[in-house]
Amino acid sequence: MATSSLKRSVLFLACFSVLVIHFTEGVQTGRLVYPRLLEERSSDGGLVVKVHDDLTLNLRKGSVAARELRVLTEENGRSVTRFYNGEDIERNLYEDEQNIASVMVTKTGSGVRMEGLVSPSHRIKPMVVSEKSDDGIVPHEIHEIEHKEMLDKTLTYRSKASKAALHERALWPRVNVPAVVTVEVFIVLDKWHHRNFTSTTQALWYLCVMVNSANMRYRDASNPRVQLLLTGVDKAENEYYVVTPQGDDGYLFDDGTIPKFRMHAVRQKMAYGEPDVVYLMSGRNVFTFYQGKVTDAGLGIGYVCGVCTEYYVALGEDNPGLFNGMHTFTHELAHLLGAKHDGDGPNVDMPGHPGAKNCSWNLGHIMSYINNGPSHHRFSWCTLQQIRYVLSRAGERCWKILSQGTSVYNVYPGMEVSFRKFCSVLPYDKENSTYDHVTVNQANCRVRCHFYKTHSYRGYYGMESVRVKFHYDEDALDYMPCGPSHVCIQGVCQVKPRNITDPTYKPQYPRFHDPYDITYKKTPATTRTTRQTTTKHTFQYKFPWRHRTRSYPGY
Repeated sequence: MATSSLKRSVLFLACFSVLVIHFTEGVQTGRLVYPRLLEERSSDGGLVVKVHDDLTLNLRKGSVAARELRVLTEENGRSVTRFYNGEDIERNLYEDEQNIASVMVTKTGSGVRMEGLVSPSHRIKPMVVSEKSDDGIVPHEIHEIEHKEMLDKTLTYRSKASKAALHERALWPRVNVPAVVTVEVFIVLDKWHHRNFTSTTQALWYLCVMVNSANMRYRDASNPRVQLLLTGVDKAENEYYVVTPQGDDGYLFDDGTIPKFRMHAVRQKMAYGEPDVVYLMSGRNVFTFYQGKVTDAGLGIGYVCGVCTEYYVALGEDNPGLFNGMHTFTHELAHLLGAKHDGDGPNVDMPGHPGAKNCSWNLGHIMSYINNGPSHHRFSWCTLQQIRYVLSRAGERCWKILSQGTSVYNVYPGMEVSFRKFCSVLPYDKENSTYDHVTVNQANCRVRCHFYKTHSYRGYYGMESVRVKFHYDEDALDYMPCGPSHVCIQGVCQVKPRNITDPTYKPQYPRFHDPYDITYKKTPATTRTTRQTTTKHTFQYKFPWRHRTRSYPGY
């Protein structure tokens, strides 16, 4: 009977037309403003920007990205993993905690260009085609963020595989909980989402703003404090886990998709860099069953207390470029970190879980659907208590920050040198070349370092600039990652050896440490293993013309 009801509901859903909101705003108009830079503080890099007469932002630098951001894509039917520099992506990220603003700010000769959230309910972006003001200030539009009525679901789980983790959590009083727990977040963008961005960098900027805005909500957490860290993105193409109505790919069925997506995330855990949580951000319209009827009011679904377990996934709806999925993202991650809806009892599958019965649903905090104003952007004390309880018992394996690497001794060169440092010695004109990203050819262990140069010229509206892209090819260092669980050893991409004779070496994939400059080193890193090492890759940097392949795209 349930199957018959599902079929009838899906057929009903397919009968009405869908208006999918894309990256553009269509005919929607916003408020025209001319942001002005009032002050630039050299001491902390902060900015004071007057957006309009009633809004002045006191901005400080924000940080949400891991040092190396991995991006999974598909090219010519093959899975490709690229690594982007997190510091470069978030270079222009700013925040105003008082106004709950999170924006990308780029300084121009006559002012600033801003894009992002200037409040929980309004976003800003530069106008695409418009006249500048008399003093050359770039015009912007402020739009109200259109939020759907909140409706989501939570799932609980019982897993035999989690018994070891539960045992470790039972020993929690014997270990010191860190002052700050960094939650490593990996985001999967479905096709309906990532196809709206003109470049991967643009998508990463957008997600940095999104995660930074969510982080401001989590700053109320204490003992431990909570910091979300964006570690990577998967620009999905093969979405076998997405359940949609027949003949209408613009919808996503939450209950049908989440278990399939969970299995996908478990299989991809190594490729995703072993994050603490994985979030599917969908540009589709999420639909669900509520009180026996189908409705497109669904916004998300996730597993309560799923962080650092095999149930570490959630999903949510977001119209790309509009930031209206930020609240859902914050809400669903709170479920993964252990929070039930306000007013609900404890999670019965976790002994001692405090639940949220003592916090009224009607107060309208983040874990409620009711929006009473400012409280809707703050967690209730019950939510903070639940997050504290779960993260304090998550264990050292969960607290460890894999995306930043750990200090180890007696390792191979490829373990100690980041891709960015590896590429930084290649350009002939280093001062005018900017590192973009890197790819690794698994067939021959050649690293392709992508750069660009910025050329300025005088245009119709004053000084303009254009980027010219180019790349260098170089042999990978020994033990540089070339794929999930694979490393390059003497020019061959192979499964990473697990039986290393040195007992101090603990293999992880991939390893990114604080790099040191090996340009002038005459010998590779010393190891205590019997494995033969080579000096070829270290010496070649002293003779750049022997190994580099440089090419420019046509332009």
